[in-house]
Amino acid sequence: MKKMTGKISTKRRNYLSFMLVPHQGGVKTIRINNYRTKLLSFTAMMMIALLTLTGYTLSVVKENKTLKIQHKQEMEAILEQKARLEDYIANQTNQLIENAALITAASTSNIISEQAIQQYQTEYENLVVAYVDNNMDTIKKVSRGGSKEMTFKEGLAELRSLIELVKSAKLSEDDTKSKIHTKEVELTNYLNALPTYWPVDNSTTIHSGFGKRLHPIYKYYRSHDGIDIGLKAYPNIYAAGAGKVVETGRNSGYGNYVVIDHGYGFKSLYAHLSSYSVKVGDWVKKGQKIAKMGNTGTSTGTHLHFEIHVNGVPTNPTNYLEKR
Repeated sequence: MKKMTGKISTKRRNYLSFMLVPHQGGVKTIRINNYRTKLLSFTAMMMIALLTLTGYTLSVVKENKTLKIQHKQEMEAILEQKARLEDYIANQTNQLIENAALITAASTSNIISEQAIQQYQTEYENLVVAYVDNNMDTIKKVSRGGSKEMTFKEGLAELRSLIELVKSAKLSEDDTKSKIHTKEVELTNYLNALPTYWPVDNSTTIHSGFGKRLHPIYKYYRSHDGIDIGLKAYPNIYAAGAGKVVETGRNSGYGNYVVIDHGYGFKSLYAHLSSYSVKVGDWVKKGQKIAKMGNTGTSTGTHLHFEIHVNGVPTNPTNYLEKR
């Protein structure tokens, strides 16, 4: 017997086999080599990744579309509420004007009795007062910093507009007894009490602002609870608002100083004065001269240190003062 000679291949071939077993006939085998197997696996993985990415993208698009719809609905609701409020104010104003004309006409007519005229006047006055009180609640909230919808100076403009409305709502210029006149006095007193009057002459420059600063003498950072204003050439100091003098005196920091209580939670303080012309218990008017500018206390030069406190808390005076 002859010995078989030749090379025997040791290289192993890898296949992926599929066997098809039909109901009739023989078994059929399909072989796919290793390279094609890897190619098919990679293609399948890429398809799965593509489908996953497509699904995620579609979900993000859907979510963004939903958010846009919600935002649009919220904006429409806000605009609708604003429109209703504007309509309400316009209707109230028209009703005031119509009632004023009606009462004026009734007063000159001999047909309507004095009792009926008085009834119309009472209803009209009550309507005006209710309208004013409703708006004043908002204005007072703004003035104490309790509203995010309106700044103090925007509230101040609303207050002045309200006073003009009340004046125009009076049935006669010499009216001094009606509820409307009483409400006009109340609003005017409130406006005069607010510390808005710039307390020095001929200078609106702020030499040192409110907040933390490097102290000019002690040379370390500390809170500055007011503003430094004024020029030596114009020494007169004026009350920022009507009120009662509740404190005067001298200490090492403020030097000569005056404190005025304006009511409604407001106080103003005037420091480094050379002198003052008011005493504790005095009532002062807005814009009344109360002191002379100086350089007393912890000070590096002639100026006015001015503070406003709201419910006992130092507040930036520039939020309230109106430059003149």
